[in-house]
Amino acid sequence: METEALVFKLILTFGLVLLAARIGGEVAERFFKQPAVIGELVAGIMVSPFLLGGLLNDPAILNFATINGYLADGGLEVEGFNPLQIVSEIAVIALLFVAGLETDVRAFVKNAFTGALVAVGGVTLPFVLGFFAAKYFFPDIGTIGWLFTGAVLTATSIGITVRILMDMGKLGTREGTIILVAAVIDDILGLVILSIVVSMAKTGELSLGSALVTGAIGFGVWLAILFIGYFGHRYISKFLLTPFKESGLMPITALIIGIIIAYAVTLVGLHPVVGAYVAGLMFASTGEREQIIAQTRPIMLFLAPFFFAYLGMQVDLKEIAAVIIPAAVIIILAVVGKIVGCYLPARYIGKCDTRGALVVGMGMVPRGEVGLIVAGAGLLVGAISRDIFGVAVAVSLVTTLIGPSLIKPFFKKPTTAKPPTIVPSGR
Repeated sequence: METEALVFKLILTFGLVLLAARIGGEVAERFFKQPAVIGELVAGIMVSPFLLGGLLNDPAILNFATINGYLADGGLEVEGFNPLQIVSEIAVIALLFVAGLETDVRAFVKNAFTGALVAVGGVTLPFVLGFFAAKYFFPDIGTIGWLFTGAVLTATSIGITVRILMDMGKLGTREGTIILVAAVIDDILGLVILSIVVSMAKTGELSLGSALVTGAIGFGVWLAILFIGYFGHRYISKFLLTPFKESGLMPITALIIGIIIAYAVTLVGLHPVVGAYVAGLMFASTGEREQIIAQTRPIMLFLAPFFFAYLGMQVDLKEIAAVIIPAAVIIILAVVGKIVGCYLPARYIGKCDTRGALVVGMGMVPRGEVGLIVAGAGLLVGAISRDIFGVAVAVSLVTTLIGPSLIKPFFKKPTTAKPPTIVPSGR
């Protein structure tokens, strides 16, 4: 296929996936009274190369066209490079950047301790349940495979939960803030666990020290960016934002800086969404916050549906059907483990009421793309087989689909109220 033809087909695919996501989201909201994200995910499943996309028999249109070869400069080998994945990553970065902007920074800091404990509970219990469930259903895969299954259950997709809370107008509630804190710390804890099991899969030895160092560095970088925004908001406004006000490009400049920070945190092993979210928090402390939100939110609303539809396109229902019984059991454990593991610290340490603690637990249920990333790492190093990967896909898909349905009944009525205006300390 000629390069030019491939580029044009990728552009077409981008448009078709966005169109499917828009239709799916509209159907979910209008006819089923569910958040749009559910319709976007289902639309992705429908147009995937495993269903409707496969009927076209084209490697690029509604398919995962990948590039193998060497870069022209430097000779770096490229294998399985998917151009549309870049668009997907940019979309979720925009989503988390806006989520950070709309977060009450003081409430975030105030609920940091509770969120950290919720994260620990939401990682520990699902990991134990996943480990022993895998040991029971798949005794032949060994300790490494059992550990990877447990690691899949520890994941939380901050992107999914943020979108749910955003659609319901509940991102600024105390429960929403605790979920966001917990989801970020969950990502760091998941990084430590993933580092340990990948190391064991490759070397056969436990490298706890290096994994903890990696986690500590990641947490330190994340915390440093948060503090820079919280205590240095005046300088951020003066040196990063004010020079671009006259041209009207100030909000876009903030988003560009957010994208750069999203990349920067990957250098210490964190996922880009963590950097994007903390970058949003950094600008949320500035006096320009409302203007940045007003002009970057439409960009997010345009791109975000592509991410969720693209996530749905990863699902091959045949893989799930092949392991339906163990998958069903492990899905139940994944849901119960997150709800109970997060409910207890939120209720008894964070002093949330019963409804609030349940919202926190249920908000941490969706695994989304994070669970797929962990499972993909296990498949890549040979620690798990395709059937275990099918179980992981089922866990990610089902927990993502039921997430909005679990949370929605606990909020009486969706609201479109604007998030509270933050007045940074010292202003």
